[in-house]
Amino acid sequence: MDDKRQRTLQNLQRELRTIQPADPLIKDRIDRLNDELNHTLKGDPNANLRDADVESLQKTIQDTLEEFEGHHPDLTEALRIAINTLVNAGI
Repeated sequence: MDDKRQRTLQNLQRELRTIQPADPLIKDRIDRLNDELNHTLKGDPNANLRDADVESLQKTIQDTLEEFEGHHPDLTEALRIAINTLVNAGI
């Protein structure tokens, strides 16, 4: 994974840590996204991400984006940046 993608995903993780939702469904969504981000970031930095991992991460980010849109603008922006970075990298 290149440095730009890694930094983007790390920034997204930092933003997710700032959210302290009272709603257990939102907390679950954040926890799942964090789990996927951890899995992706802990992989071999020189290895290419598997298509299935990328698709799963993109879907989770998109679902989270749709759920938080309008309620958490900073998180929404971080999610958009993450999606755009992944797409621009051709994954």
